[in-house]
Amino acid sequence: MKNIEFLRNVSIGMYVEGDSPVHRLSPAAKYLWLLALILPASFSGSAPVVGILAAACLGFALLARIRPRTLLRGFLPVLPLVGLAAFLQVVFTWPQDRSAVLLAAGPVSLTVREVLAVLAMALRFATLMLALGLFTSVITEGDTARGVEDLFAPLERFGFPARGLGLTVAVAFRFIPIVAGELEAIVKAQAARGADLGSRKGGPIRKARAYLPLLVPVTIRALERAEALAEAMEARGWSSGPRTRYAVSGGGRWDVPVKLGALAFAAAALWAGAVFR
Repeated sequence: MKNIEFLRNVSIGMYVEGDSPVHRLSPAAKYLWLLALILPASFSGSAPVVGILAAACLGFALLARIRPRTLLRGFLPVLPLVGLAAFLQVVFTWPQDRSAVLLAAGPVSLTVREVLAVLAMALRFATLMLALGLFTSVITEGDTARGVEDLFAPLERFGFPARGLGLTVAVAFRFIPIVAGELEAIVKAQAARGADLGSRKGGPIRKARAYLPLLVPVTIRALERAEALAEAMEARGWSSGPRTRYAVSGGGRWDVPVKLGALAFAAAALWAGAVFR
């Protein structure tokens, strides 16, 4: 049954209650540090820089008293995508690749450059999953929306929907574990009826064909939840007028230095990723 337990491998959208220095940061500061980690990791062409970003994520996780193993479990669902990308990396050779050949089978060869590219890609995926998992582990659902509102509040005078964007981001993060739980419930129900979904037999194509029919019920359940959420928001007068806040999101006296540190870290990481390729 472990092969069909999807929720336990989801690290994004699972808040871990705590009172660490990272938890006490303001939502806007947490968003700035999230961007300071994922933007350089996405655009940097330097594997050492991405490795430093991954180490920074693990350092923040230890500071937040969150086990790194909990965050690394979120990397498991994307392993098939990494494997597919690695396969395509090996099959389609690079014309400018002059590195040493490690393995060769007919027209397909595995070179040192391809191995390094695959490792860098896996490190990049792991860094992104660590950053997103850590972010959602130290921020509540309400602060997820309030952080976006605080960041884009200056643009509201120009008609920018900061409040709506904040709600969209918060709902998107919250729906990740919800959809994973719905998929797990449907798969277990199908397995109880005799469907071969949890066995390790068969290749990836067979498993993909077995899971393909489940897309329809999972999508329907997600749409039903979205409709119920929309009706609940409408019943509570979401768009009836200006909204006030009961909770004040403060970060203390260290909030401004932490925000400036995030901007400086992002600038340094982007510069290092562009220079050290």
